[in-house]
Amino acid sequence: MSEPTEQAERLRQAVTDGRAAELADLLHPDVRLMALGKTLVGADAVAADLLSQGGRAAWRALVWSPPSVAGAALRLRGERAAGTRERGLVLSLFFEGDRLRTLQIQRIPPPPPEARPLVLPPALRGAIDRALVEKRPMLLAHVGADGQPVLSFRGSTQVYADDQLAMWVRNPDGDFVRAIASNPRVAFMYRNEEARATYQLQGRARVVDDEAVRQRVFDRSAEAERAHDFAMLGVAVLVDLDRVEGWAGVGPQGQIDTIHLRREA
Repeated sequence: MSEPTEQAERLRQAVTDGRAAELADLLHPDVRLMALGKTLVGADAVAADLLSQGGRAAWRALVWSPPSVAGAALRLRGERAAGTRERGLVLSLFFEGDRLRTLQIQRIPPPPPEARPLVLPPALRGAIDRALVEKRPMLLAHVGADGQPVLSFRGSTQVYADDQLAMWVRNPDGDFVRAIASNPRVAFMYRNEEARATYQLQGRARVVDDEAVRQRVFDRSAEAERAHDFAMLGVAVLVDLDRVEGWAGVGPQGQIDTIHLRREA
């Protein structure tokens, strides 16, 4: 019986070089491949996936470390080559005798994208403006008067400009309004579980007394929010965004349309 580390290296080379016969000798008839959003069972299905054009290309683009032992598994780690944005791979291999019984494939996150000027993309603008109606209210974090972080859902959150959000805050004498007067730092979180879209937005909040701004923010708030304040007793809050990070979803290759936006100094 071969050493497991030797078998792991043979497997990597068989996939990288496209050696179908050698790969077939290494796979258990009931081998299971597990990856994000995908599970395959059976030697034929697993071999076809590994030797596909996309499968081989992903393995060949990486710089591999020698196999190592990780509990009951053999671990293979492939890092992206310098100067590329390829996603690395961590492979956990479980052998039964000389044959691979289970292969777990996990992608290593790529480096963050290069920061771009802070201009909210159209798709994110629409998602924020529809958040409450689509039952995905924006989550807000601010620092309370006692220095503790405070979380709350803000259904009136809306895009005001390319680099600004706005909210209608019904209680002008509440803790939030008092808190941002002394510490304006706030953060928002948007999450769409179906698409697995996730965004974090950070900035500085301030109350705006201008009547035209107040009217615009109130009018653009969701009907359910306006119905709580027919008399418009609340205040308009604008948030000057400083940083926006996130992605539009998650697919088999990982995060989709990742963004990193920063306010220019």
